[in-house]
Amino acid sequence: MRWTEHYLPEIVLGATFGGAAAINVAIYAVRGISPYSTIAWDIATLLAVSTYFTVRRSRRDPQAFLREMVIIGVVLAAVSIFTGIGNGATDEGYTTPLYGNMMVSLVNPYWHLLIVPYTVHYGPFISYPVISTSYDTYLPLISFLQIPGTGILGYELLSVAAWLGLVYLVRKDEFASLTLASPVVALLAANGFNDLLVLFLMTLSLRGWSGPKAKVVEYLTYGMKQFANVFWLAFYLIQRRWVGATLVLVISAVWVLPFLLWPGEGSGIYCQALTLGWGPGCAGVSSGVRGVADLWDHWNYYVWPVWAYALFRSRIDRWWRTARLRLARRRPSQASVTDV
Repeated sequence: MRWTEHYLPEIVLGATFGGAAAINVAIYAVRGISPYSTIAWDIATLLAVSTYFTVRRSRRDPQAFLREMVIIGVVLAAVSIFTGIGNGATDEGYTTPLYGNMMVSLVNPYWHLLIVPYTVHYGPFISYPVISTSYDTYLPLISFLQIPGTGILGYELLSVAAWLGLVYLVRKDEFASLTLASPVVALLAANGFNDLLVLFLMTLSLRGWSGPKAKVVEYLTYGMKQFANVFWLAFYLIQRRWVGATLVLVISAVWVLPFLLWPGEGSGIYCQALTLGWGPGCAGVSSGVRGVADLWDHWNYYVWPVWAYALFRSRIDRWWRTARLRLARRRPSQASVTDV
């Protein structure tokens, strides 16, 4: 075996991670703060699904390589958190716990603006200050996933712990574990994106616990981030489990109902978290309005399809093959077209 084939996983990972970092810095140097800054990391996150195939091609032991990836990911996360290099890609580590503190103080975070200053670092000598002004655009329960009093450091460490827990839960699934152990996902966690906390709990419900405990965790995720609600609803509808799909809607409504009934401020959660600024009557109310651009320029969004494919690859591949066969059967054959 040639050395390039043996070290193919390291070559691909190094090229993906290093290329994304280089492109990111180059875009910042040319355009400054720009929605295009995350494009390279978006693509690198999607390419995490290639790790399994490169490991198979190299004929390496998947479990041994998984351990190596986890060590690399932990080191990268630690460097990012404690030096600030490659950190600060989101304000979620700052704002999400503060939204929870506002709720505890009976201040509606969907109605009252939160202002948080922080600094983004692109390297040892490149940094710039940012002032985040936002309303809460998530569902209420996610803001209580925090270590009180630890600030951004505690939140980023908690996010990395969730990433490690996620990889541990799928450790026996070679494809899922190698995909989610990607250093790109580790760096995303180190930046304090709150998605990893929700994905860990969803995976705990699907691949970890069973019985009532799993259901309790699942129901809690209905009140955390909208992507989770979309996933669970699709999960039950695809299987035609109508009771499960109905429960998703009912329990989700229970979590948001207190904020919809908040005296004088009920439109806050409706505009910010339920319609994302697109609902009737939300014009001029919300600063959390989402546009089409938000579907591609948010790095953390890309970890959701990667996670879903990692956990349900065989089922998705089977559906895809079935759909292709059905489509092929519906097309007229070349012979029949010629006869006509």
